[in-house]
Amino acid sequence: MSEVIKKAAELADAIAKSDELKNLRSAEQELLADPEAMELYNEFQRLQQMAQMAGTPEVMQQLEEAYKKFAENEKAKAFLEANQQFGAMLETINKMLQEAIEGPKQHGSCGSCGGCGV
Repeated sequence: MSEVIKKAAELADAIAKSDELKNLRSAEQELLADPEAMELYNEFQRLQQMAQMAGTPEVMQQLEEAYKKFAENEKAKAFLEANQQFGAMLETINKMLQEAIEGPKQHGSCGSCGGCGV
């Protein structure tokens, strides 16, 4: 097995053991166990599908309202936060891989890379 594949397996293992993934899975289980949160989530999903098929202003407004209601639920809020943190970790990993392959991005004339994401 090549060294790169070994390192990829180590990264996969580290992600699987990460607090971010543990927190996401825990928050997901709590969300699934909460009937009110699931009702709000299902309504949001239904409206999201409607918006993809026919994104009328009315449907978009309903979707926004459904998301706000969902995000106000404590279990949903915890799930969304955990999902955001896990996604941010994966995004950071992806950027690191991309820079390793393509080299650092050159942008503007700021003189240093402060991680602005541009």
